[in-house]
Amino acid sequence: MPPTVIAHGMAHRFVVTAGSRDLGAWSKVAGLSVTWDLAEYRVGHSDQYFKFAGVPKFARLKLSRAAEQTGTTAVKTWLEEVQSSGGVPEEGAVEMLTSAGEPVISWTLQEMFPISWQISEFDATAGKVAMETLEIVYSGFLAGKQKGA
Repeated sequence: MPPTVIAHGMAHRFVVTAGSRDLGAWSKVAGLSVTWDLAEYRVGHSDQYFKFAGVPKFARLKLSRAAEQTGTTAVKTWLEEVQSSGGVPEEGAVEMLTSAGEPVISWTLQEMFPISWQISEFDATAGKVAMETLEIVYSGFLAGKQKGA
């Protein structure tokens, strides 16, 4: 019997979408996380407490990569659309790929929109790659009850 081949997610292969826009591949994704507030309920005047998960909180997503024509232009276009619409939240996704480009897992980002973008300092004498950084906020990526449901 041949050994089972496992497709590992490579930490350097991510593609990001915002609505129907392909924002391209990114080399670094930070902040894809969730934490819950600890909620406690005390029964009357007794010493009995119940603990449960409270409101989930999602960190800001920070994306970084070397600036490149197609992806950087797509981000610039998205930022211009957000500026003209006032930052209307939309659904997007972060997808992790194998080294062969095959999908491993995808996180659907609910109510996402950009809050910051920057590109590294331009210095012709440094001989370094220009890096762009995009910061996004979102209200969640977990399946289950949606807002307003």
